[in-house]
Amino acid sequence: METSQDLFKQLDEAEALFSKGSIKSAQKKVRDVMSKTKGFGKIPNKLRHKLNFAIGQSRYFDEMSSFATNPKREELITEINKVIKDPLDSPKKQAHLIHDIQTKWQLLDLSSRPASRDQWNTFNELTNKAWEPCGEYFDELKEIKINNAKQRESIILEINEYVLTNSSKWPQAKFLIQYLRSTFDRWQEFAPVLDKDLNKLRMAYAEAKKPINDAIKKQEQVVINIKEGLIAKVNAISNEDNDICIKQFNDLKNEWKNAGSAGRKTDNKLWEKFNKSADRFFTAKKEVIDSEISSANELMTKLKDNQITINEANNELQNLKNISKTKEFSSLKKEIFSKKEEQNLEQKKLKIDSYLNLLDLYTKGEIENSNTPSTIKNKINTEGVSKSNIDNLQYACIKLELMAGLDSLKKDSDIRQSIQLEMLTNKFKKSSNNLDSLDDLIVHFFNNISKKPATAEKNLWKRITVSIEKLLS
Repeated sequence: METSQDLFKQLDEAEALFSKGSIKSAQKKVRDVMSKTKGFGKIPNKLRHKLNFAIGQSRYFDEMSSFATNPKREELITEINKVIKDPLDSPKKQAHLIHDIQTKWQLLDLSSRPASRDQWNTFNELTNKAWEPCGEYFDELKEIKINNAKQRESIILEINEYVLTNSSKWPQAKFLIQYLRSTFDRWQEFAPVLDKDLNKLRMAYAEAKKPINDAIKKQEQVVINIKEGLIAKVNAISNEDNDICIKQFNDLKNEWKNAGSAGRKTDNKLWEKFNKSADRFFTAKKEVIDSEISSANELMTKLKDNQITINEANNELQNLKNISKTKEFSSLKKEIFSKKEEQNLEQKKLKIDSYLNLLDLYTKGEIENSNTPSTIKNKINTEGVSKSNIDNLQYACIKLELMAGLDSLKKDSDIRQSIQLEMLTNKFKKSSNNLDSLDDLIVHFFNNISKKPATAEKNLWKRITVSIEKLLS
């Protein structure tokens, strides 16, 4: 039995709870002390005064609580009266509304002193009256629940039959999962059921599905074993060539895809482990790619600054096998191409210039020591002729104009037609007169021009230079 000192201490604790605002806890402790003092013959004065003070505190808070909550209770009575006077169109909605009002009343009882008897009787009578229009709804709902239970029983029987039919040779796990999902969707359709049927049906449903779930787990375990084996194979891959390693990994990845499902959660974990096992290949590959990108950027800088030749850059480009699809590789290729184009244009210009300067070099006797193409230099008679053959000069000029797609002078139309016919005949007969190329015609021209060309000869050369520029560009 507790002593007066123990009870005194408990009243101290109650006062502390009142101070904190934990009114319900404090009031309970006071009631406990009051109950325990009944066993005392005579309560010590000190304890009695302490208890009376605590009781006074408890009553004070009860009164304050009632003062605060009674208006709220009156509001709920007003709400329920309104429902009676103006019922809702839907019995279901009205039932939900009444339930909400009752819940609010219960919360007030829990948070404060209970309502007075008169107040509770008024609320209870009004609530019962408000429930009357909902009776039909609940009767209908009961019938629905009973029918839902029957439908669920039917689904359980179907599952049992499915098990009997397929247990000798189960379909693949994915089909079993699909079947369970479809039965679950139907199961969900037939809700709610009566409370008394709920647990019984749940247990029967779980029991019916168990053989199917067991079959799924068994198949998934087989897949787990396969995929763990594939992870072990990835870990065993070893080759100095990372591309070979990655290819072997990708081959195993195809096996992984064909292995089936080990269950979503397990599959995700295994897949993460599988990919992580291959990280070392892709890390090494990235290092190679990063190195090649760095080399490509360095080559680009050197090429732009003319520190290396186009051929050197092109040879280096062939070694960058791992970055062929990167922007750095593409940029380097474009730069090499651009430099080549620039070089070709420069060479073409030099070549054109070497052709265009021929007359000047010829008259000065400097052809042999010039950069004139050997195909021309070695065939020209640098001694010249005593008298030019104007017909041969015209022939060379007009044929070059034809080859370049340029018009000739009107006065040369007959010669031009004759040359056209000759060219057509040679083409048809697949023969040649050895004057079908630019170089041959230029040699022919200079081997028929005088050492000191006259104005007419110079004018023919001017026309030829136009054809040369057109042909070489």
